Amino acid sequence: MSKLIRGWLLQPVVDQLHQLQRTVVMNQQELLDRLNAADTAIVKIGAETTALLQAIANMQAAIDAAGNTTPEVDAALAALLAHAQAVDELVPDAAP
Repeated sequence: MSKLIRGWLLQPVVDQLHQLQRTVVMNQQELLDRLNAADTAIVKIGAETTALLQAIANMQAAIDAAGNTTPEVDAALAALLAHAQAVDELVPDAAP
């Protein structure tokens, strides 16, 4: 088979392979971008959770220092602390 005929027959296949290669590379980049965005979001969630837990601890200390709270306030604080603990358990602690 001549080079011309072989090139004419194979060129569409070669073109499709090049297009597939570009698509795979683009998909890899899209995946990398999404993974990086997800990692950034997780770091942000961790920081916000840490700040929230500190704010709750500060609030608990202020309530304890004020003393003489109603049973309703005590129950609301206990519920808040329980929910905060549940959220904290969902987020793994940072490695030392």
